[in-house]
Amino acid sequence: MALYFANGTGQRLWVAFAYYDPGCGEVNQNFRKQGWWQIDILQPGTGFLAWDVDLRTVNRFAYFYVEAADGSSWHGAGSAWLSVTDAIFNQCALDGAGNNYRWVDFIDLDFTWADPGWDTVVIIWHWDGKNRITFAQHKERGPDGEDATVEPIAPDVVS
Repeated sequence: MALYFANGTGQRLWVAFAYYDPGCGEVNQNFRKQGWWQIDILQPGTGFLAWDVDLRTVNRFAYFYVEAADGSSWHGAGSAWLSVTDAIFNQCALDGAGNNYRWVDFIDLDFTWADPGWDTVVIIWHWDGKNRITFAQHKERGPDGEDATVEPIAPDVVS
């Protein structure tokens, strides 16, 4: 099981990600934040591989935030604010992001619905004037030659 980000927007995207890291300690709620991953326009396959671990064994939650080349963003509902900077960063969640940081609202991922043997795919797209996120599961072609499968696993998020 792994986590992928797929870009269906028609423009370049950048993703910041926060995940469980006990090394960051309780003062940081045991979370680390990293950014920025550049995700180019949708290409064949499942997208950009962000985290190649069994998501169910790490922690129930992770978080992400997305910005596009045109300045638009895909953000949360107001409950996961972290500081970021335009430069690359890799630090504990509540540590300052350096000079010129800003606060952004991350979208939460809950891996309790993750099925064994399936990858989680976050599909970032824009439709009907709204930024949208679709969460899906992806399973590669099986050992018996059955087709690869992608299926939705949660309602779309609109930001």
